[in-house]
Amino acid sequence: MAQPWIKMGKPASTRHHRRRWVTCSLCLALLFQGDIVARANGPGEDLQPVSLQLLWYHQFQSAGYYAAQAQGFYRDAGFDVEIRHGGYDNQGAALDPVEEVIFERADFGVSRSDLLIHHSRGAPVTVVANIMQRSPLIFLTLKRYGFDRLEAIGNRPVSLTLPTNNPDKRLSAETVAAMRKANIDIRTLNNSPPSWHLDDLLSGRTQLTTAYSTDEPYFLRRYGATPVAISPADYGIDFYGDTLFTHQQLAEHQPERVAAFRDASIRGWEYALEHPEAVAELILQHYGTRHPRYDEAFLVHEAAQIRELMQPNLIEIGYMNPQRWRSIANVYKDLGLINQADVSALLFTPDIPDYTRLWRWLVPVSIVLLLVLMAASYLHIVNRRLTLEIARRRQAEMALRIQAEKDGLTGIDNRRLFDEHMQREVSRARRHRLPLSLILFDVDSFKAVNDEHGHLVGDRVLKDITRVTSQVLRTSDLFARYGGEEFAVILPETPLDEAWQVAERIRCINREHPIPLDDGTLHYSLSLGVAELTLDDVSVQAFFGRADAQLYRAKAAGRDCLLPRIAS
Repeated sequence: MAQPWIKMGKPASTRHHRRRWVTCSLCLALLFQGDIVARANGPGEDLQPVSLQLLWYHQFQSAGYYAAQAQGFYRDAGFDVEIRHGGYDNQGAALDPVEEVIFERADFGVSRSDLLIHHSRGAPVTVVANIMQRSPLIFLTLKRYGFDRLEAIGNRPVSLTLPTNNPDKRLSAETVAAMRKANIDIRTLNNSPPSWHLDDLLSGRTQLTTAYSTDEPYFLRRYGATPVAISPADYGIDFYGDTLFTHQQLAEHQPERVAAFRDASIRGWEYALEHPEAVAELILQHYGTRHPRYDEAFLVHEAAQIRELMQPNLIEIGYMNPQRWRSIANVYKDLGLINQADVSALLFTPDIPDYTRLWRWLVPVSIVLLLVLMAASYLHIVNRRLTLEIARRRQAEMALRIQAEKDGLTGIDNRRLFDEHMQREVSRARRHRLPLSLILFDVDSFKAVNDEHGHLVGDRVLKDITRVTSQVLRTSDLFARYGGEEFAVILPETPLDEAWQVAERIRCINREHPIPLDDGTLHYSLSLGVAELTLDDVSVQAFFGRADAQLYRAKAAGRDCLLPRIAS
């Protein structure tokens, strides 16, 4: 049975120490008073049947639950667990974990941040634990199709989990949100429901599909193709991945049972991450995968990718951050997907009674005194550990914030933070009637650099651009990597003439910057566009669009170019 005093979000080190301390206390109590019955399930006690509906077929994506079953963690907690795959039924219909739990065909399920939408619309679901701190969902295309941004889809054939022309239940609010952030009307897309077969992408029947970063890129590389992944995070959509949930009624009326299942599942995930090869073999032997190509090599690869998404070295497995859930809710509200959300009602935070207090009244006075002395010693140790844990948590939160706001390659602001700065600076400029300018630029013929010298050299070019450009910017200027080889600079309180001068300095310092290579020296050039905010700009997008138009006029004029100053 799960320890009833353990609540979600407690430091792992404190939790384990508390378990050891209480175990020792109970052992001493049993020595002095034999009529105290252990609360844990005995070997002869019947186990409670429990069903778990997975989100997808059997893979390492669900490894923690298989490990909890195989290692006896569920049995020790008093459960006989049935783990059901989440692919398609015999009639070809998609199995929806949310429906399975809501209609009480399953006790627990695995879903994604979409649970917040279901909850806001009245569905009785409760999130029990966030397993993946980052979502694996990506948009996948191939290098030969020649695009790496959602804005370039046009009329290309795509296969996305969208509500239009899609009988499949596997709809993704994350997909819809990213499309809306990219200013794409999903009704205009040449979209077909995903078949989940890579042959469609390889043959060109589709040029963009919804995929998982843990799966499809691996197989495409094995087939000799070059995958190109477009992440929703590039558009400010940073949601949770796989999340354990249950029926609201079960969470309210049997919180001890839910907490016990959660804790056993988390122990299973801890084991799975520590023993990926053993759990991969377990999956193949006892659960099986949907295709022979999902072999041990793939499962071990998937394990490494899953670990990156879970970030167990930074965040305790299962940890739920209410503030991050509220941030996700705000994204849904901004996009019109929900009207309101009660995050506190969505997350499982049980107030489980502390039964150890009852046990202390049953033991002799000598045992009570002994427990008091042990408690004092325990509190002293825990206080020291909590101080260290708080510092570690703060560092972890800072690391996650940097990951969410900074570009991983160059270290400057990413597109998400750029969009926030743009909204804020445009509002400030209009409120105080201050000038505001924007510079957009990208690398000329960057694809040729990658093709001729390789992606490592291409990455070096982007990092050098960041370094040398920063030398001609003010501390008040906001520098961001907008996407791919495109950069943006917001210049607060700067009129067009001064912005044009800054842009020219950016062009020249980069043009004159050599990059030494093993076989010579690489020179590159930039094309730039500049615009100043005007009263005619009805939106931030209109302001941005004028700078973007200037950039493409510069490219059309022959690249390595900044067009002459003209009034915005």
